[in-house]
Amino acid sequence: MTSPSQGTSVGKLDWRLTVDDTETGKRQSITGFGAAWTDATVAVFDSLQAEQQEQVLNDLFADQGIKLRLMRHTIGQSDMTPPSVGRYSYDENGGQRDASMSHFDLSDAGRGMVSWLVRMQHVQPDVVHLGSPWSPPSWMKHDNTIDWPNVDAWVDYMVKYLQEFKQKGVNVDAITIQNEPLHDGDSAWTTRIDASYATILTNKLGPAIQAAGLSTKIWAYDHNADSAGWNYVSTVIHQAGQHVSGVAWHCYSTNYWESPERYSMLTDFYNAHPNIPQYSTECWDHLKSEDFFNLPDFIQGPIRNYASGALAWVLGGSTDYDVAYPGGCDQCSGLVQVDMKAKSYEKTQDYYNLGQFSKFVNKGARYLYNEGGHTYPDGTGVQFTSYLNPDGSKVLVVLNKIYNDLHTEVHFKSGDVWNGVIPGRSVTTWVIRSASNPAEDVIMV
Repeated sequence: MTSPSQGTSVGKLDWRLTVDDTETGKRQSITGFGAAWTDATVAVFDSLQAEQQEQVLNDLFADQGIKLRLMRHTIGQSDMTPPSVGRYSYDENGGQRDASMSHFDLSDAGRGMVSWLVRMQHVQPDVVHLGSPWSPPSWMKHDNTIDWPNVDAWVDYMVKYLQEFKQKGVNVDAITIQNEPLHDGDSAWTTRIDASYATILTNKLGPAIQAAGLSTKIWAYDHNADSAGWNYVSTVIHQAGQHVSGVAWHCYSTNYWESPERYSMLTDFYNAHPNIPQYSTECWDHLKSEDFFNLPDFIQGPIRNYASGALAWVLGGSTDYDVAYPGGCDQCSGLVQVDMKAKSYEKTQDYYNLGQFSKFVNKGARYLYNEGGHTYPDGTGVQFTSYLNPDGSKVLVVLNKIYNDLHTEVHFKSGDVWNGVIPGRSVTTWVIRSASNPAEDVIMV
């Protein structure tokens, strides 16, 4: 481990990066980085001893941990609901219609989720909460979409969820109306809602949230950044834009996986709608060593293209991969993997890679325009993101996919120059302190 030094390099220079720190209002502010709470995460964390539970919360959310600040939670069942929990919602009522919500009940699974969210807030109060539903109560649906006679009941259900969470200590900052609304699979954990229907629901839900005295915002879409997504979001913004405060994208479109510029559509969206924040709200973790750069890629890619935050799927997983709903994401792992039999957990490579961003880039940081990154045809190269924190410190997160160490020089447009060695095949973070806050410079590998 080495530290960057100030001044122009006097030895061999392998790579040069430039950062514009003179016009900080050009790019987006950062809300944060994080992952998703699911019923599976609750189940695996519940299996730990009390002392371990506190430690894992500190590892994830405390300042001495990786300081996750932007978190998503599932509203009712998802594909990461353990088989032991089974199909459920907050008003399943045996499949019988309950338009009055008289049988509304978070259920043991929902209360377990709230309990962990409250505990998280005790460790880190400054968390932004995003809620996403996979399916409303089964009685609201017909042909795997919300039946028109039940639209008002659906609105009441969503408002009731927000009220119940708030009463129990969790103020939900934002919601999407449906996770992956163009996904039509198992009715237990998918619901198809096309753009025209999403417009109707958004126009009804927005005023209902306000009427209930709640401050929760609505983020549109919550599915893939591709041409279908562009058309979907454009329709919702055009017809219900007064109730849309952000846009949520996922990373699973094939073309976007294969191209180095797979997130460029977010830049196109910014150019069309510069005042609407964007977030990458889902991309799934990988544990294999050959997938080392997967997570930093799906964090860095959206951020370089005007996203204000990025989230991994999921927060906590099982070493036995036995906590997904049948037919769900049985290959999904977490930032933390729990051995429920041994009552132990391990922090994965994705935990540390996400921490390269979340631990050092603070809420309210401003992204800085930069140049000098390059991707070669074989997938190697150097990519980086740069930020200005509210305290004046500057942060660079550098992905060196080349197999060699690189003596790297960073030129700031303000005139500052720093240089140091970026190890081969690494994710490295440099924190360059301001003159008014001359703490030790940091490099983390």
